[in-house]
Order: sequence, then C-alpha cells, then structure tokens
Amino acid sequence: MSESVPNPSPPSPSPAASHRALVVARVLAVLGGLGWFLWMGGGPVLPPTRIDWMMREDWAAHIFGWLFFRNADWQLPLGAAPNHFYPYGSSVALTDGNPWFAVLLKPFNGLLPVDFQYTGPWLGLCYALMGYFGARLVETVSPRPVPVALGGALLALSPVMAARFGHPTLCAHWLLVALLWLNLRDVADARAATRSLGLAALFNAIASGTHPYWVAMLMPLTLALGVRLVWSRKLGLARVAGACAGIAALDVGLFALFGYFGGSGLGAEGFGDFSADLATLVNPLGWSRLLPDLPAAPRQGEGFGYLGAGALLLLALAAVSLPLRSREARALDWRRGLPAAVVVLLMAVYALSSRVTWLGQPVADLGALYAPLVKATNAFRASGRFVWPLDYLLVVGAVLLVVRLWRGVPGVAGAALAVALAVQAYDAREDKSALFKPVRFQRLRSPDWAALEGPYQHLALFPPHVQWVCRYDEPLVNALAYQAYRLKLTFNSGYASRTPQALEAECHAPLPPGGLDARTAYVVLPEHLRPFLDAGARCGRVEGLPVCVVSGNTDAFAQGLARQPLR
Repeated sequence: MSESVPNPSPPSPSPAASHRALVVARVLAVLGGLGWFLWMGGGPVLPPTRIDWMMREDWAAHIFGWLFFRNADWQLPLGAAPNHFYPYGSSVALTDGNPWFAVLLKPFNGLLPVDFQYTGPWLGLCYALMGYFGARLVETVSPRPVPVALGGALLALSPVMAARFGHPTLCAHWLLVALLWLNLRDVADARAATRSLGLAALFNAIASGTHPYWVAMLMPLTLALGVRLVWSRKLGLARVAGACAGIAALDVGLFALFGYFGGSGLGAEGFGDFSADLATLVNPLGWSRLLPDLPAAPRQGEGFGYLGAGALLLLALAAVSLPLRSREARALDWRRGLPAAVVVLLMAVYALSSRVTWLGQPVADLGALYAPLVKATNAFRASGRFVWPLDYLLVVGAVLLVVRLWRGVPGVAGAALAVALAVQAYDAREDKSALFKPVRFQRLRSPDWAALEGPYQHLALFPPHVQWVCRYDEPLVNALAYQAYRLKLTFNSGYASRTPQALEAECHAPLPPGGLDARTAYVVLPEHLRPFLDAGARCGRVEGLPVCVVSGNTDAFAQGLARQPLR
C-alpha cells in the first residue's frame, strides 16, 4: 500500500520577481493614464511646436505669459515679463503659466523653436503621474500587480481632472494623490518618516511653482502627515514641527521668488459663488452617460466634484463589503488615515463656502464664520476646488477597502476593479473635453509689420484690451500679441489672473497717458482714431487695422502708412 504524499504548495515568487511584477503594474497604470489623456483629445496638443490650440481664453494667457517671458531678460521675481502688459509688466505666475516649466526651459531659449509650448506635454505628464501615484497607493494594501494596475488607472480616469483642461496648472491632481500616498503608506522607522517629510517638501515645492491652490491643499495634508508621524511615535514633536515650519517657509519663499505677490495682489471677488454644492459628488454636470444632471448654481462649475459612475459603484461595493468581511474590517488600522481624513473633511467644508447650497438652492449662511477671514477667502475665492481632496480620498478609500477586505479572495477585488474601471471609462463623455473644442487663430500675414523691428520697441492696442478689466477682443489681442512676440516688442493687452489696477483707467482715456511715444506703434480702434489724428499722429492701415505713429517718425514703417492713409 503506497503512502499518500501531500501536494506541495506552489512556490512563492521571489522578491525580485514580485518587484518586477509591481514595476510592470506601475507602468501599466501610467500607460492607462496616458491612454485616457489621448482618448480625451490629448494627441493634437502634445507636440510642443503646436501652439494654435492655445489661442483661447485661459490657454492664451498661459502661452503669452511664457512667450513674453522668453523675450525678457532674467530678473526677480523669476518668471517676470515686464514686456507683457507694458509698462506695468506681468509674470508667468500671474498668467497661470506654470513657472517651474518656464524657468527651467528659458536657459534653452535659443535652441527652442519660435513656436513652442509646454502645456500639452505637461497635461500628458499629469496623467502619467496620476497613474503612477495611484498605483503606489494601492501598493500600500496589496502587492498584487492586477489591483495595482487597475486601481492606478481608475484614479487617472477621474472626471474632476479632465474637467480642468481649461486650467492646465490645475490638472496636477497627482500631487493630491501623492500626499495621500505619503499619509497612508507604511512608515517603518524614523529614517522612513524623515524620507516622507522630505518627499512632502518636494511636492510642496513643485506645487508652489505650479499654482497657489495646490499649496493650499498640500500644506494641510503635510500637517496631517506630521501628526501621524508624531502619533505613531516615529518622530518627535519638535522635529516634525520644525520640518513643517520649514516646508511652509519654503512655500512662501517660492511664492515670492516666482512673483505670486505681484500685480494687484492675490485677492478677487467670487467667494460664496465659486463653491461646491452638497450634491457635487453625484452631479455629473453633463459629464456622464449614465447618471442625470442635477441642478447647480451658475458659478458652481469650480466646485465640480463628480466621482464617476465606476467610482460610485466601487464605493457601494466597499460599503457592502464592510459587514460582509467584518473580521478583515476589524483588523484594519483605521488610525493611519485619520489625520488625513480630518483635514480632507475640513477642506470639503471650506469648499461649500459661506453660502451652502443643495441642488443650487441655499440651505445655510456661514457668512459670520468667514467674515474674519476675508483676506484668505478672497485669495482662495474658488473654494469649490477644495472638494478635490475629498474626491480622491473617497476613490482611494474605496479601492483600498475592496482590495484589503477581499485580499483572501483576490479574484473578487480584481473583478471589482476591472468592472469599476470599465464603467468609469464608459460613463465619461469625452466630447465634454475642452481639448476637442476648435480654436481659430489668425496670424497677421502682412510683411509690413516686419518694418517695426528696429525703430520701435513697443506695440500697443489702444485703448488697452484686458480681460475682466475693459473691452476684450480676443482674436485681435492674440494676433497682435503674437506679432509683438515674434518682433520682440512689448505689448500692453492680454489676459491674466491678476492685472494691474492702473490699467482700468486707460480703458476710457482719449489718448495714452503722457502723450504719444515715438518708439510705439499704436493699433487704434476706429472710434478712438480722431484724438490721435488731432494730436498730429501719422495714421494708416496695415492689414486692415488702423495704426498710428508720431508724425515725426520717418522710418520705413511710418512711410509705409502713407500707402493707405487715414485722415
């Protein structure tokens, strides 16, 4: 009678093989993010030499902030463009033009093509990093490559990120996911804790040179990380407090270095209007194929927080799994995520603003609460954006709960994530992407403009056209601004997030302050032409546009105006 020999257990994969599998999963999550970006219209905007697509609204502000900075001499603050909105000046920061990219690329200005933009590649990078840090987050509860790849890709399909294409610097949602990763990952000892604070400092530094709103979200999450490290006794209170103070000082210093404190300051109207509605997490606002739109107030697009049908489905499964897998739920270390959860909930409350609404209708007035904080609320008037951390915490929480609770039955977690990813992809209406909207940019073609180079230093539109301040003819402004950039002239009009207050007085002036300047060519609106003629200016038409210079100019451009004179 032969002895029965038990079947041997399959050998566990070696640490090296497991690591390689995780690397592959991260790469797949990155590719998933990039693939989704291409599906949402990212392909045509990726080539750096394509700039026409940016000649609209906020994109135009970004591209001209960068282009005029290219022509400017180095000076402080970094990113300063004194030749833009001349003579007041502006900066890459005040045109939301991504100061880090602009400053890092400027040393190579002579090697770059004349038509060059970095916004498209930046958007692609944001999606790649979203997939990467999403994958790293899933790794905190599972070393299995399938949930790591699927969970990372699911985060990259977030509707709130795609909805920000119109404001590219606000597409760096990966920074939020990276800070959540630091808050939730294992910290074995003091050395690992110190590395976490170092990474938090790095992410804050990137945020400081990208957009102030990111710092306003990342710094509270950094403080939450510090609380967790002290609470878990990985680092002492004094050391963590010193590190957090240093990170805050770094943020302020970079703000000053990049010129965020210039212009008319960081304040503006809108707090209480640019808010998140109480139903924002389930309100698609046109982005869903599966769920109906719900009412919202006119300016609450800034508080868009729709999770997506796939993420909502996964949240429901996570909620059902808690009682079904109660033993696994009791084993979870809930304290690890508690500091971050508290901070995220506080930011979500701020997202509701002083006028709390449900389906667009006011339900509470918190004006008295925010009255002492008017400077802060004016600086961060689009309070609705502060719902984004809650969005990602909920999606991350759903992914991590499903993976962790069903770790003993990995097929369930993998199938759930695959279904959620498929539903999320199907639910999203790609036609809502701003990248699909056509942009018409008409360059000025007449060779007569080239004669401005040399005798003239400034091209001016009179009266100035400044978005939100005075009359603004976008196609005309963009055409003239691009011509001024090509000829290395200054220009006085455009679009910026914060503009000099003195410009408003010029919108209604009959003539430029101080009279006509011999080094300036003025493109004058027809209804303002008479004061120029009465002042003795020499005026004519160039490419159909009325242009004036001082009468004493005898250069080739001035003489060319006589071919189509205006009297």
